[in-house]
Amino acid sequence: MREHGLRQTAPSGSMKTVRVWFNHWFSTAYHIIRMIGEDEDINFAMVGSNTDENCVYRAVCDEWFTEAKFGDSDEYVDFCVAFCRARKIDVFAPRRGIRAVSRRIGEFDAIGVKVLAERNHRMMSALSDKAETYRLFGDAGIGHIPPYRVVTSAAEYEEAYHRFKTESNRVCLKFASDEGAVSFRVVDDRIEHNLTENAGTKVAHANVVEALSRLGKFPELLVMPYLSGAEISVDCLSARDGEHIIIPRRKSWRRSETIKFDHDIVNICEAFLDKFGLRCPCNLQFKYEGGVPYLLEVNARMSGGIQLSYAATGINIPNIAVNRLLGVEKRPVWDKTTRVVSFIETPVLLR
Repeated sequence: MREHGLRQTAPSGSMKTVRVWFNHWFSTAYHIIRMIGEDEDINFAMVGSNTDENCVYRAVCDEWFTEAKFGDSDEYVDFCVAFCRARKIDVFAPRRGIRAVSRRIGEFDAIGVKVLAERNHRMMSALSDKAETYRLFGDAGIGHIPPYRVVTSAAEYEEAYHRFKTESNRVCLKFASDEGAVSFRVVDDRIEHNLTENAGTKVAHANVVEALSRLGKFPELLVMPYLSGAEISVDCLSARDGEHIIIPRRKSWRRSETIKFDHDIVNICEAFLDKFGLRCPCNLQFKYEGGVPYLLEVNARMSGGIQLSYAATGINIPNIAVNRLLGVEKRPVWDKTTRVVSFIETPVLLR
């Protein structure tokens, strides 16, 4: 790992300094890091790392390191423990290797490092698998789960495809273990006949069968009807006492998002937080069909759009969560006015 010196933030007077490490996050950690730093009582020294030395959140870190590539999760957690010890990290906010870190969180406890990840490794693993997440919600009777089939062969895919495909709807698929919708595809044969249409995430049925046939056996793949309604991303943080923080963002085909506190969405998220007791920030994704909000997935981490929730409500979930790890409970003042937020591309000088 190579170290790069960046800006140094001098503590203000006798203000306590807390060193926070973000490892290999999405580029939007740029906003999360800045949000954590908005604190009147603590001087946060931000340490960042990524395998890409030009990752944009490098610009808002006090120290930067280029990560090496590791062969397996246990080897990476070994590195994380050693890094925290050597760099005197107080708070570790993992994304890369988060499930393995959760399983070995006691090793970070032993060296005095607070970890912004769920301590319940079994729950963390279940929420990282979309099929298992659906089973959890179904067993708990929380909200609505879309009809789906788990397939591991081309023949099983074809059977599921014909089960869900109708004249009025399309079929979609994604791997059960996926992040950032990397594997999400909508099966749409119209793209074979229309070269002027942007295919985007669309793929023809015959191409799916061909690709899966070449693979033979593959990890669990979810096949389900495509839900055509509005998509809702909900940023959440459970309360120690009082009201949970639940901020639904209704997405659009453009960059604007509407923050609106729909009772059906809020009630499902409240039931989830009450039932499963997650202690760290999480994000629930829904999509409407026929007026019903169906659960898509749960991310047991902060979302890539959490800064939009902050802009609309003034509720700084990252800062509240890190302070909670440090034993400080902040109680936000709610503004539940419906608002519309958007964003623009901004150039950032890295070095």
